[in-house]
Amino acid sequence: MIAVALSFGAFAQDTTLTQNPPTEQQQTQKKDMYVFKDGKMWEVKDGKTSEMAKDVTLANGTVVKTTGEVVTKDGQSSALKDGQYIDVDGNIGQTTSGQ
Repeated sequence: MIAVALSFGAFAQDTTLTQNPPTEQQQTQKKDMYVFKDGKMWEVKDGKTSEMAKDVTLANGTVVKTTGEVVTKDGQSSALKDGQYIDVDGNIGQTTSGQ
């Protein structure tokens, strides 16, 4: 009886080890962000995309403007290029062709 219980416990552990963690791309796709595309700023929140209606201030003090301009807390300004995004942590990157 104990051997059966131990075998079952080992089997249960084996099934959890076969699960693969999400890929970096899957994690990025779940993250909220602001994307500059076709001359407009788009908000991606909870997987839904809508046009940005007003400027947004991120938790780190960075302001993302509806024009695509990004102004950091210390006043440095830059403009997102078509296809670039800024995530809610203030990281800027390039979208893939699917976004």
